[in-house]
Amino acid sequence: MSKLIVARDDRLNFTLTLRRYQAYGEDAANYFDGENFRKVFSIGDKHFLLSLRESNGGVTLHVQPPTRSQAVWQQAGLITRKILGLDFPLEAFYQFAVRDPVLRELAKKFRGLRPTLAANPFESLVTSISAQQINLQFAFTVRSRLVRRYGEKLNSNGQTYYAFPAPAKLARVKVSSLRQLQFTEKKSEYIIGLAKSVSGGQLDLEALSQQSDEEIAEKLIALRGIGRWTVDWFLARCLGRGQAFPAGDLGVRKAVQHFYFTGKEKSEEELRKFARRWGEFANLAAHYLLAGLALGT
Repeated sequence: MSKLIVARDDRLNFTLTLRRYQAYGEDAANYFDGENFRKVFSIGDKHFLLSLRESNGGVTLHVQPPTRSQAVWQQAGLITRKILGLDFPLEAFYQFAVRDPVLRELAKKFRGLRPTLAANPFESLVTSISAQQINLQFAFTVRSRLVRRYGEKLNSNGQTYYAFPAPAKLARVKVSSLRQLQFTEKKSEYIIGLAKSVSGGQLDLEALSQQSDEEIAEKLIALRGIGRWTVDWFLARCLGRGQAFPAGDLGVRKAVQHFYFTGKEKSEEELRKFARRWGEFANLAAHYLLAGLALGT
């Protein structure tokens, strides 16, 4: 059984949107081969494989094993909207971008690019922690090791897929075990500490979506290993907040400096002030600037 999610048009560039899941190596929890996207998700203690594929008619969603459960299809639909960034106001952004010569050209070249959001907040935070102060290729490598070691397995058509590890599972892991996967000792402690806070009920990640950016920052920064950089990406790539702008990110900084300041270095605070001009479109602006820097104009 499959469902058409998005009709084919220029409001979604399927391949470009999902590019980040293969640009830096394998992402074991978010499998993308350039044509098919697959992700394991759970309803209770049952695991399902979500598959997205672009065809002549648009993007279709398929779930394995076959089910008519409304709860399963509803969850699959919600995950799909996050993965494809379907709730971003792309048309409004394009109208706004006309006033900005840089964004105008980037919007033309990368039309249909949508920031892809993390399927769940725990995965988002662990992803950011694993990427702190290292290159993205190595971050993808060690995170995929984590997924393969501790994620639940699901076999489909002769291939094994892995769910992102649940907080309760990682809360029981020893630091020495994560060190064997080449996480640093500090990052191992941060990931396990986060997992314990979530599984123990001290931190309700699902409730954060109803809170302000300031409230979210206050709760997350209180945890070991989470600073402004991680909070900014959580707001941008998990909650999809329009004004989120990771000014402390090296890639974002390079992109803004390249396109607006002829490469001249700017401080994080200067970039935050500069990004205010984009208002509710700052998140989209950041992703189009990153695409421009990575893929050229």
